[in-house]
Amino acid sequence: MEVHHHPRIEKKNFKEYFLEFLMIFLAVTMGFFAENIREDISDSTHANEYVKSMISDLKNDVSMYKTNDSINNAYCDMIDTIFTLLKSNSNRGEIYYLARKLTMLGSMGPSINAKTYLQMTSTGTFRLIKNRFVADSIAIYYQFIKLFDDWSELHRARINNLIFLNDKLFNADVFFSIYKAIGSDNDSLQKILQSNPAFMTNDVHEINAITMQYQYYYGFLKLMNNRTSVALKQAQALISLLEKEYHIKD
Repeated sequence: MEVHHHPRIEKKNFKEYFLEFLMIFLAVTMGFFAENIREDISDSTHANEYVKSMISDLKNDVSMYKTNDSINNAYCDMIDTIFTLLKSNSNRGEIYYLARKLTMLGSMGPSINAKTYLQMTSTGTFRLIKNRFVADSIAIYYQFIKLFDDWSELHRARINNLIFLNDKLFNADVFFSIYKAIGSDNDSLQKILQSNPAFMTNDVHEINAITMQYQYYYGFLKLMNNRTSVALKQAQALISLLEKEYHIKD
């Protein structure tokens, strides 16, 4: 009869159990920290990519503000000339030309590039901007420029008022001839300018009503230049802040 001997199982003492527990705990903890570090590196990489894209948007905004400012100043110069010529009652051809060009080329104001900011806020990745001051500065800028949407509506209204009243003073045939000649037939345009075409009215009250709309438009353009000047400075300051915070060189 065979006798089976069961293997002896050595009992572990408390120290061995503690060491095993400690090894498992350290392994789990290190894994947790490693995952957090990996996520932090990933977040930092994505944040830098978004910030670079936002800086590109802001630089486009700066360029656009400067261009818009130049255009508005040119329009104001045109309105100044219209007033001067009306007062002197001379060179009606140029008055026709400037009045037609103003309504034909009238700017609708700044066109802001908020692509990156909108993407970050809609996808929840704006949380990657850890520095609260930086995040607040970004939000303040993009909240301010949202006002340009409302101001663009007022801009459009000013232009429409000019268009509505121009037919009281200017002959439609002459306006149409100027439109067709601008940019395509300089000889025809020069003939119109030199022809001194008549106005549709000489009534001082009607002329005053029309020119009032031109001066309203002039004032609005100057006001818009003040607003774009503020936005331009904010954009430039935000570019500098982002480049410094994220160590981005131009």
